[in-house]
Amino acid sequence: MEAAFLYVKSAIFPINLELLKLKTIYFLFYSSLFASLPYVSIISTQIVNYQQLSIIFSCVTVISTVGPIVTGFVADKLGIYKPIIITAAFIVGFIQLPILWLETAHKIHVAERNDTVQLAGNVTLAPSSNAAVPRDYIFPILLMIRVVGFIFFDAATTLLDAAGLAMTKKHQGDFAKQKTAGFLSMIFIPVLCGLLIDAISDKLGYKDYSIAFYIATGFIVILMPILYRMEVEVQMNKQSIISTAKKVVGMIDVDVFLLAEIFVGSCMGFHMAFLSVYVDVELIASKTLYGLASSCGGISAVISLSVAKPIIDRLGEANTLAFGLALYSVRFVIFYFLQNPWILIVTESLEGFCGFLGITTGSYFCAAAAPPGMLASLNGILAAATMGLGRGLGTAVGSFLISSYGIRLTYLLFAILSGSIAILYLTAYHLVLKKMERRRLAQPKRDEVTIANANGDSSKGDIEATVL
Repeated sequence: MEAAFLYVKSAIFPINLELLKLKTIYFLFYSSLFASLPYVSIISTQIVNYQQLSIIFSCVTVISTVGPIVTGFVADKLGIYKPIIITAAFIVGFIQLPILWLETAHKIHVAERNDTVQLAGNVTLAPSSNAAVPRDYIFPILLMIRVVGFIFFDAATTLLDAAGLAMTKKHQGDFAKQKTAGFLSMIFIPVLCGLLIDAISDKLGYKDYSIAFYIATGFIVILMPILYRMEVEVQMNKQSIISTAKKVVGMIDVDVFLLAEIFVGSCMGFHMAFLSVYVDVELIASKTLYGLASSCGGISAVISLSVAKPIIDRLGEANTLAFGLALYSVRFVIFYFLQNPWILIVTESLEGFCGFLGITTGSYFCAAAAPPGMLASLNGILAAATMGLGRGLGTAVGSFLISSYGIRLTYLLFAILSGSIAILYLTAYHLVLKKMERRRLAQPKRDEVTIANANGDSSKGDIEATVL
């Protein structure tokens, strides 16, 4: 306990203003995410069916897999991290609001089928009421909202992590400590939103999720001027995109590591998308309990990030990644048998050591493996593997399996998958990949890069890459 306190204290003091900005940026950005994401999933499952959800997530998978890679290559080539982060974060903050509009239209269509429905202000709508959105348009509009939202969310997270790695290296900080601030929001924001939703819904007499969306947007509004004041210098990649891609593909141990990260993203994406649905449908628990469980996940994330570097230094990236997948397997088996909703407090207390630790491990791995001027490129590939292809597969396949077999059996199938991948990757690493990694790290990495600041000014130099 004392060691954890000293670590958190060292993450705050002495205060570096640039790193304090970075912590604040992470806190506000992830506060917005954790405020609205659960209720986006709940509303989506109410206004479209699981087959349509599977189509949405399939489209998102393709787009958000390509998006972070392209974003990383372009950012490394042009050295323009900050303008892309600002634009992407702004769009992410406001793109979810029209979902409330779709929810209202869906309720009106239900009223037209079932004669009456109770809406805001205890006004009873007759079957003759006309919705602002025709029934046939709800699915394509939701598809467009989710696709655009994921594109810009992936762009923002990809470059924010790349900028964070560059800033912590410049100011001799610890990247995991900075990102800890983001997951502090996971402790408080879900509980706050859950309490407010339950209180407002009890007063209105029906479920109203809108406050969570407004809170999420408010955090982004506060974030904008801080992002504008962020100072970050990056290494511009002077090689062509094709040359960069060939260099990445040629690192076999890195490729297999990223392949394993896809399954981390799949488990995390599936669980984040459908935990709220599981609680709502299977356990029939209150939003306050869901918020408490999510807060335990936030505490777990903060603890895991606080000890991430010591864990990775001791176990190595490969073993840490396999540990996270194995822990996902154990948790998902519990979800198959779970009856008491309060057990969620225990299961979600392990989340930080599954997905969050696994993805943070990937960031450290990419920082060490990235050739000069390719930090955003490799980090973009990591984001594509985890939060793009991985998350997309988890949600798309999860939607299909839930519609066919139910959510409990789907959790069991994901448990079998994650446990199997952990064993396979760990075996391959210790038999073959470990030797490849040592040979790659033993080779000197030297390349011409250009140092660019946040305004796009640059200067050339011949520098030697160092391991962060």
